[in-house]
Amino acid sequence: MSFYLRSNTGIPISTKHRMDINLSQPVAEVQGQGQLEPISDLKRYSANPGCHHVFKDVYSFFGTNIVNSVAVYIGVTDWKKDLELLESYAIPTVICDPFDSQPEWRTALTEKRAKLMDWMKFLKESGCGNHFVNPKWIEPVVEYPGIYDGILGAEPNTTKLSSWENLLKKAKSLRNNATTDPHFAVCKIELFGEEIQVLSSLLATKYRPSILYLRWSESPDVSQPHCEAAGHLQSSGYRLISINETGFFLYQYAARMYIPAAHGPRFQWRIHL
Repeated sequence: MSFYLRSNTGIPISTKHRMDINLSQPVAEVQGQGQLEPISDLKRYSANPGCHHVFKDVYSFFGTNIVNSVAVYIGVTDWKKDLELLESYAIPTVICDPFDSQPEWRTALTEKRAKLMDWMKFLKESGCGNHFVNPKWIEPVVEYPGIYDGILGAEPNTTKLSSWENLLKKAKSLRNNATTDPHFAVCKIELFGEEIQVLSSLLATKYRPSILYLRWSESPDVSQPHCEAAGHLQSSGYRLISINETGFFLYQYAARMYIPAAHGPRFQWRIHL
């Protein structure tokens, strides 16, 4: 079973075919051709293997929304890789580590963010001295995202359940002068074996992050549940724009609008920032 995206011609494009083309190059569908072409707005963070694809000019991409943009990351598999996204987008971010898998990262943020020199020293000693990330705009929490607030699991193994609304409020609070509603700009989901549940809870809310980094624990081309989840993501208004070597699928939120045409009906993407 394959997860398909459809171009304006209706030609199905499998994610497997995308992965066979070139994982190191961001790709997108050619308008009306059902083929793939490089996306000029994307770049690799660096030349290192497995680095994230990021937007070249974040300020131009988000426009005026950048002043109230926030992010929520779910799962911390490798916090050093997360620095690529944190540095590239440079917006207030709540990082949920539901099972507290990276306590040293959470502790360092909590203890050192008040003193920038201590924070920079920590990054340098961790081999990440080339990154500049504002620790005051990062809030680590041991919480699981959901539709509602509550408790997940049974005693003694419980995890705090926080609604997406409250997670966004926490991110907004990192901006001391925030007066408008937060703009959900970036979301990263990297919680192996839990990504379908996390994604389902997100899509059950009114919130649609502009950019979604999603790492599937199983390929949508192989696993039926993941294929269906990927299809639900597409039907909710997301289009796949790149895949990197480590298996991160990068999606962009867009609304599909019906356009009558002389050669028959077709759809176009209208991008939402």
